[in-house]
Amino acid sequence: MTTPTRSAEQTRTRPTPTVGQSIPADDGWPIVTGRLEYVTDRRVPGMLHGAIARARVPHARIDEIDVTAARAIPGVVAVLLAEDVPVNMLGPTEAHGPVLADETVLQFGDPVALIAAVDESTAQAAAAAVRIRTTDLPVVDSVAAALAPGAPALHEGGNRAAHTSFASGDVEAALAASHLVIQRVVHTPSQEHVAIETPGGVADIEGDGVTVWCGSQNPGVHRAKIAGALGIDIADVRLISNPVGGAFGSRNDDPMPVYLAVLAFMTRRPVHLRMTREDVMAVGPKRHPFDTTIRLGLDAHGTITASDMVCLADTGPYVTSGPYVLKTSAELSVGPYRMPMARFDGTVVYTNNANGGAFRGYGVPQVAFPLETALTEAADRLGIDPVEIRLRNILRGGDEHGLYRHHVTSGLRAAETLTAAAKHPWWAGRADWRRDQRAPWRRGTGIALAMKGVGLGSAKGDVARARLIVSRDGLVQIWAGPNHTGQAIDTTYAQIAADALALPLDRVRVRVGDSQLVPESGPTASSRSTYSGGAAVRRVCDELLARVRQMTGADRVDAAACRALIAAGRAELVGEFPLPEAELGAIPAGQLGEYTPHLVFSCSAQVARVEVNELTGELHVLGLVCAVDCGTAINPAGVIGQAEGGVAQGLGYAVMEEHLVVGGRPVTTSLENYLMPTVRDVPPIETILVPGNEPTGPMGAKGMSEVVVVPTAPAIAAAVFEAVDVLPDRLPITPQRLLGWMRGGPGSSGRTRRVGGTAA
Repeated sequence: MTTPTRSAEQTRTRPTPTVGQSIPADDGWPIVTGRLEYVTDRRVPGMLHGAIARARVPHARIDEIDVTAARAIPGVVAVLLAEDVPVNMLGPTEAHGPVLADETVLQFGDPVALIAAVDESTAQAAAAAVRIRTTDLPVVDSVAAALAPGAPALHEGGNRAAHTSFASGDVEAALAASHLVIQRVVHTPSQEHVAIETPGGVADIEGDGVTVWCGSQNPGVHRAKIAGALGIDIADVRLISNPVGGAFGSRNDDPMPVYLAVLAFMTRRPVHLRMTREDVMAVGPKRHPFDTTIRLGLDAHGTITASDMVCLADTGPYVTSGPYVLKTSAELSVGPYRMPMARFDGTVVYTNNANGGAFRGYGVPQVAFPLETALTEAADRLGIDPVEIRLRNILRGGDEHGLYRHHVTSGLRAAETLTAAAKHPWWAGRADWRRDQRAPWRRGTGIALAMKGVGLGSAKGDVARARLIVSRDGLVQIWAGPNHTGQAIDTTYAQIAADALALPLDRVRVRVGDSQLVPESGPTASSRSTYSGGAAVRRVCDELLARVRQMTGADRVDAAACRALIAAGRAELVGEFPLPEAELGAIPAGQLGEYTPHLVFSCSAQVARVEVNELTGELHVLGLVCAVDCGTAINPAGVIGQAEGGVAQGLGYAVMEEHLVVGGRPVTTSLENYLMPTVRDVPPIETILVPGNEPTGPMGAKGMSEVVVVPTAPAIAAAVFEAVDVLPDRLPITPQRLLGWMRGGPGSSGRTRRVGGTAA
């Protein structure tokens, strides 16, 4: 057999690798110059404008919805009620909520009518003209009220949306035999996503189907919701979900794509609809507030003997992500630590408060805060350095998970991440820095560690896919998922493909966010885009190379090889990456899907420097160090950008952000009264990329964009503890609360140094 000769192009020098280089995103310049057209900026000829009429009570029976005046306004094309929606459901059960409320209002701002009009002002006028007559029902305004005997049942099954419990060993006996037991009762708040772009977009009719341009982190779920509400086949729903101006979990299962599709489908016209910031603050999904009790047992040397954690989560009136968030909370209730025995018990509860949904970190910040502050207190009680006590208990690659007892992959770098943060001068030189404090300002430095699962977890059908086509001139076009929501994952995919195929970066084109072109690849969630999506890209590239070698004998993709593939009808292929499943560990056989353990975890350790005014309670966060374990950093600048954004979001969670609802009515209603960090509030952030290699990930990479939001709050709390001898157990740490804790006044919940009880 004659070996095919190689062209000059085939024998050229291999391009410089792009993995590990900081490559600007293709749309970076349009973003910073304001020229990028987001999905909500889209306009099409002849389109109508949408609006939503909403109830303004938190819990009520709907007696009448009068739309006579709204329909009479000139320029109003349609006013749709629940009876006009083909299938008035947002999910498989009533607990997922209706598209439009028709019998009961369960949340302030529940939608009751969709309006389409010739312009936006007319649509808004029609929404305001809708008259809703209701009879108030008792408001379930807290988890305690929801679980109280005789509480009004918000759903047929009662007010318990989900419950999960797992124990490995006799925890009570282990705690009783421990040298020290730290008990903390902690409250973590509801938090608003504040993505720069509010939900919205355009929908249009195509034949018997509908095309929706709307930001989505989960196109598969949204297409199913649209198809279900319209009573059409999912194949007749096209979702184009890029570009989008941020998400952080808010676009995971929100109803906006359904509203757009219903309006367009029922009017047979293109429709534009966009939520106001006030609407988002009232009805948009929030981080679940948690009430958590932890008991952490240790021996005299600081080795953990047992952990017991009980959590109550407020999911608001609808189920959305609540049960799945709780699963993540359970798994990470033991953090990145070895534990001989552990127990978790968690309940998700329905209330008439703000609806809880997916949020960056997905239930981990709520459990990491009590765990990490308990370790900070234990270190102080035992006289052990805060880093040393963590290293004595640290989970290392290949170890058994602290709760479920399955083995994590060898790529875990928890110890290395903590050590990297501890070597930073801000931690190493903290004693000298503190000695220079000047009254009334007192200084403190704190440290905390966290880990977060990468991917959806075992038994969840976690599969990402990539579609590849070659052209005659040697260009490689890839359509891949998951989608991106501002983190430029398409650039990461292109870097992986270019290096896998030994091509210059400009010979690879990547597109995301169009369900007609991108194979279904699951959600942009669970830190899975680089790991799962990148692995699918790598796999489809490897398959292409295998085809090229088989047909031409070449070891790279060039124009000649591409023409040969096209001639043979083999120019297109689809590759997929299924997430490897965990072993059972202590999980009973057949119940992996109930607990969904992870094999792969990313880590972040953070150091916080603070100053506290002992006279006023004013808190200044002066700097934050973020060490992050992401395996191979495909695009280091992108990783640093994600880290800085996550730390800023964690900062807000720690010291500012709290979405408040009183009596079922939102108190924080806009960015005028919802505090969040601005550029003037974010201190210097130093990011340390910890070298590593995840053997199951593409080129050793794994996701990291969620874990960086987790350790910020406990690191700041630890710094406050060092500064003023008070360890907060409620977030955010506001000046009013901090001053009360320092003074030990009524209602104080801070824990004073070396004192076991709550400050009086």
